Amino acid sequence: MSASRLARWGGLAAMVGGALWVIVFVLFASRSSGPDVTPPYRSFEGLGLPTLLSLLLIVSGFVGVHIWRREVYGRFGTVGFVLALVGAIVSIVSVGSWPLILIGSYALMIGSLVVGVGALVTNALPRWGSIALMVGSVAFFLFNTETAAAWFALPYGVAWTAMGYLLWSGERTAAEQPSRVR
Repeated sequence: MSASRLARWGGLAAMVGGALWVIVFVLFASRSSGPDVTPPYRSFEGLGLPTLLSLLLIVSGFVGVHIWRREVYGRFGTVGFVLALVGAIVSIVSVGSWPLILIGSYALMIGSLVVGVGALVTNALPRWGSIALMVGSVAFFLFNTETAAAWFALPYGVAWTAMGYLLWSGERTAAEQPSRVR
């Protein structure tokens, strides 16, 4: 399979993963804390598998972005990609250990932010795609399981739905657009 086709399929995975992420965290943020959940934490009960699937699909999208733009966003973007990938793997293999999930989530968000900044600075992605990834990553840092801040997980899923669209459509950056000659 060619790199461009692999990147496109990564885009489809990212769109589905981002949408599933949004659904999972809407369900999570809508829950009240139960009587057996202390302090007032919401429960991920019943959401573990969909959360895992959304994360795996988003990682597939990350791989697609890296395949598509790694030459353009250079070492900075590659460091962000590796950090995000390690964070996702730590979160996936944590088997419900909250300290590991927290460490993995922070690494994923920092890596995503670094990729977004690298893509913006090098014009590796359309400006709106880079900004969506940066905003989604920063918003997730405000997420917590105790308050209405649980809603801050949503922008990250929206960002990956947008990034998936960029990959699937092959939208070009302004630098790649053919110039108009008069």
